[in-house]
Amino acid sequence: MDEIEDFDPPRVPDSIARPLMAVLDEQDRQRGDWPSPREEIAPAPPWPDSDNPILRLLLWKAVERIKNGMPADKAMLDLAVHAWFEGGIDGYDRGQRDARRPRLVQE
Repeated sequence: MDEIEDFDPPRVPDSIARPLMAVLDEQDRQRGDWPSPREEIAPAPPWPDSDNPILRLLLWKAVERIKNGMPADKAMLDLAVHAWFEGGIDGYDRGQRDARRPRLVQE
């Protein structure tokens, strides 16, 4: 992942950081004593795999939209939203359901 981190901006703007911290604080509050999944090591291979057909479609669509004149920020937003959605579907399909709760609590 070093090649990606080398391109990260040095500082997140306050207009993004403040709302982000509010969301993370609320997630922590709702989670209670449960450890944060963000502090865990990602499973190997990364999820989804880099050759995942749905991921490839979403990436191709974003590139094509940019080539066809869509502003890059709009194409990236659409890519992120749909990737997030597909990740939720994939997790549900793997039987994770609501990963915030232990299986004993789920109905």
